[in-house]
Amino acid sequence: MPARQITPRSYVEKSLAEAIERRVQKIVKTLNYVGEQCLSEARDNHSYIDRTGNLTSSIGYVVLRDGVRVGGSDFRQVQSGGEGAESGQKFLESLISQSSGGITLIMVAGMNYASYVESNYNVLISSELLMERLVPELMRKLGFEKV
Repeated sequence: MPARQITPRSYVEKSLAEAIERRVQKIVKTLNYVGEQCLSEARDNHSYIDRTGNLTSSIGYVVLRDGVRVGGSDFRQVQSGGEGAESGQKFLESLISQSSGGITLIMVAGMNYASYVESNYNVLISSELLMERLVPELMRKLGFEKV
């Protein structure tokens, strides 16, 4: 006796789309959590002397879904670091405009001298290491085998 489909195709498609959307929302939530953890790491555990507050103020992150912001941080001014907060936001916006799609977490230190400081001190490297550890671990907990 051949099998016959009695469930409407539209119901099956709707159920699959809803399941995928729930999964995507879990990924977005997880990446926002990772971003917050890495932001705290960068702001609290840097090894440079923060004379003006600009470098620390320029640190932030965003989570994108197909190029649209679905989470992220502010650029909180530290000390008199207004220039840093503005620079960080502008740098992040330039990277957002280059995003190619999918679900993306971007973290920046937006001062133009950040890479020079990073060559001798911890600016974002400890955050990057934390991210490399957290993302696979949390994605596995969500049921993704390969990350």
